Amino acid sequence: MFGRATLDKTFNDIQAELKDADASLEVQCDWDGIRFFMRAPSDAFERCLYDLYQIVCEAKFNEDDFTQVKAVLMQRLQAPEDPRQWARSQLEVELFRGTTYGRPMHGTPASVQNITFGDVRYFYRRYFSPGQASLVITGSVPAETVLQKVRRIWGVWVRSDDIPNTFLPAREPAGRTILLEDDPGSPAAQYILGNLWPTRGDLVYYSAMLAARMLQARLTQVLPTSRLTVAAEGRRLRGPFYIQGQAAADQAVGEINKIVDAVQDFKDSQVSSGELSKAQDQWVEEFGKTIDSTDGVCTALLDSELYRLGTNYLSTFSDFVHRSGPAMIKDAANEWIFPGGVILIVRGPASVLRPQLESLGTVQLLKR
Repeated sequence: MFGRATLDKTFNDIQAELKDADASLEVQCDWDGIRFFMRAPSDAFERCLYDLYQIVCEAKFNEDDFTQVKAVLMQRLQAPEDPRQWARSQLEVELFRGTTYGRPMHGTPASVQNITFGDVRYFYRRYFSPGQASLVITGSVPAETVLQKVRRIWGVWVRSDDIPNTFLPAREPAGRTILLEDDPGSPAAQYILGNLWPTRGDLVYYSAMLAARMLQARLTQVLPTSRLTVAAEGRRLRGPFYIQGQAAADQAVGEINKIVDAVQDFKDSQVSSGELSKAQDQWVEEFGKTIDSTDGVCTALLDSELYRLGTNYLSTFSDFVHRSGPAMIKDAANEWIFPGGVILIVRGPASVLRPQLESLGTVQLLKR
């Protein structure tokens, strides 16, 4: 609902001002916060700073807008879900059960239906405060000029009490949990294996991410024709690590066994200097490409504030990545990649999958 109205502007007023300034507004929401991206020519920065201030700090929520937004969200949630996205969502539900992360970030039909107009207004009043916020500006304008304008425009934002972090931490999975959803008409099976990951601000995060990248390369050699994804998400609290794939129903469990064996072999074997250097160089190169744009610089600087990565994060990133040696990679792999507890979720024809999955452990059927 941000950008639909402010205290003295309608949606049409806001859109007209953005168009006149050749500016755009994007609002992003993830597990750790809400980000507003205002993009505009540098010579329009002062005007856009004021527009952004009004959109964020003087937002006005109207019941008609709320009804429209809610209807759009409900329509999206009731559309058929992508099977891979379903697997990701289900993993998070199980991995973070009993915590705030243990539900889909985009909501469910039931949870969105229960949100009231008053809930939205209360959330805004309670959680939007300068004490919880960071403002990043990137462009070809002298810093002194920018700071002067920022103090004048944003300095009137009234601070409220900071809200303490009361989120429950997730618990490490105990042993191997196998969950199966029956999809009798499907010839293929979706599967995902996962466990908890270190926080974004933990120094071991760099070694763990390098281990995940090297594991992806090894799994590609073991299963070259499979659509395997090795990924992890660093958050303020511990996030997810997962390996996700798809295979013909009668071959899926065989692939899962190969993945489990490859992970154990990776944890037991030595890390070569060449393998490590390749992973380090690729990650640093990718990071360098992201900060080639003003968008990328803003995102990286917001990350540095949100996750307490240091004001020199952009210049020290490469050093932290290259600081991880082979022993650190091996330690991180053993601690953070299938350390003992792991959740395995499979979707496909139960008549084919269940007998094979039972060789891995007790199988629980998922019900929608």
